[in-house]
Amino acid sequence: MKTKTIFRTTTVTKWDFSQEDNRNTKDEILDLLEASRGEFISGESIAERFNVTRAAIWKVIASLRNDGHKIKAVPNRGYMLESFIDVLTEEGIKSHLKEGTKVSRVICVDEIDSTNNYAKTLAMHGKALHGTLIAANHQTSGRGRHGHSFDSPAGTGLYMSLILRPNIAASEFQMITIADAVAVCLAVEELYPASKGKIKIKWVNDIYFHDKKITGILTEALTNFENGEIESVITGIGINVSTKKFDDNASGIAGSILQNENEFIFGRDELCALVADNIITFADNLDSPELINAYRERSMLIDEDITYMKNDTQYTGHVERIDDRGGLVIVNDNGEIETLRSGEVFMIRKANQ
Repeated sequence: MKTKTIFRTTTVTKWDFSQEDNRNTKDEILDLLEASRGEFISGESIAERFNVTRAAIWKVIASLRNDGHKIKAVPNRGYMLESFIDVLTEEGIKSHLKEGTKVSRVICVDEIDSTNNYAKTLAMHGKALHGTLIAANHQTSGRGRHGHSFDSPAGTGLYMSLILRPNIAASEFQMITIADAVAVCLAVEELYPASKGKIKIKWVNDIYFHDKKITGILTEALTNFENGEIESVITGIGINVSTKKFDDNASGIAGSILQNENEFIFGRDELCALVADNIITFADNLDSPELINAYRERSMLIDEDITYMKNDTQYTGHVERIDDRGGLVIVNDNGEIETLRSGEVFMIRKANQ
């Protein structure tokens, strides 16, 4: 059965050199402008640097503007990338990936039904290498865990999926989810230092800031029907960066990283790149003590009372710890110790909280 995914990409202007050279030159010109953000660079010097005509440079600038970058052009002064504009583009994401990154491909679209849907289509048809990244400015049918929808408004959130082809057993799958959560936390803390110590993880992978959910993570596995081995893992992440209005289902529960409309400290392209790099680093080192320790340090459930469902019955328990494989170790109502590996849990708020 074929899967059909509808998405819209940003229109790209054609210019005088080959398409492959266009993309490379466009990336490099954006990097040059980014490195001198807020300062003018003459068109003549850019043309000389890349050995193309000034007319070709102008067409590249026009394409970058079409992507949403605010570039000022002044006669006798040249071009300047304005101080800040939060635009999510393929070139912008690539410019922020770490040196030696294992992200193999970046696909960035303006609108899509679901980045996870598209990632699964690519993976199922063998068209995606390990480390393929899909990012979108807007999702029309964003999905969360347990069949819930994920509100994905345009321009204020980061919606991304990363295709991994890890060599892991099904029993290790939860550690990928653990890695996703830690990867997001570390990225936010690095780009927004004021969040350090305030970013919390609700088991398994919901991320909270100021007691509001800012991130949803949906990790899905594609398995081989013959041997049951995991062939691909699709990790989907939705982050509310500066979203202020949420649908009725999320109102009162959801929040954003940036609380002030003028508080633009980082761009979504930078956040996307850092999250992706972090995920791949951890996915290649799932047994690293650094990973599970970082997860424990940010847990909001350790030493808390919770409710949880088991066999369609609700129980209460007290969270003792998180084990080395990400399991939630609890003492139940009967005083027995058990370990939860999946499911939904809810923290019981104390009277003074």
